[in-house]
Amino acid sequence: MSNRSTWIYHERQEALLCGQHALNNLVQSCEFTAADLAEMAAQLDQMELQYMAENNEGGVGSKDYIKRIAEGSGNVDASGNFSIEVLRAALLHRYDLSLPNMNQENVRGLEITEMEGFVCNRESHWFAIRRIGPRFWNLNSTIDKPLPISHFRLAAEMQALQQEGYSVFCVTNGLPPP
Repeated sequence: MSNRSTWIYHERQEALLCGQHALNNLVQSCEFTAADLAEMAAQLDQMELQYMAENNEGGVGSKDYIKRIAEGSGNVDASGNFSIEVLRAALLHRYDLSLPNMNQENVRGLEITEMEGFVCNRESHWFAIRRIGPRFWNLNSTIDKPLPISHFRLAAEMQALQQEGYSVFCVTNGLPPP
C-alpha cells in the first residue's frame, strides 16, 4: 500500500461565485473566472432572446419576450450565481464535456462509481464531487477541506443529496487529470 499524498485543488467560497468554484474544483485548476462565466451568460442570454424574437409565437411583441427583457439575465443573477446552462457551456467550450442530469434516461443506468465527477445544486449553491486517485472527494467550497467519499458510500451520498432537493449533474468521463 502506498503512502503517497494526493494533492487536491480546492477553491473556497468567495462572494456567491460557487458555480465558478464548483467548475474549478471539478477540473482541479483555476480554469474559469467570474468574467469568463459572465461572458458566457451574456452570450446565452443573447441567443435565447434572438430565438424568442424569431419564433412564430409573437416574436418581440410576445408577453414572454417582454417579460424576459424586463427580468434581465436568465443565466446569471446580480450576486454572481450562474445557471446550469452557463456551467454546461463552460465545460463544453473548454473541455468538450457534457453535464447531464443524473435523472436523464441515458445516464440512469450507468454505474455511479464509474463516473468521474458530479456537480450538485440546490437553490443558489453549487458544489463538485470528483474522483481523484482511488476515491471520490466532496469539494464543496463552503467546507474547510475536501472530504473523502468511499466508492461504497457514493451512491448513498448521491441519493441523500437528491432527497434533500439537490439536482445532481455528472461527467461520465473525459475530465482533465488532477
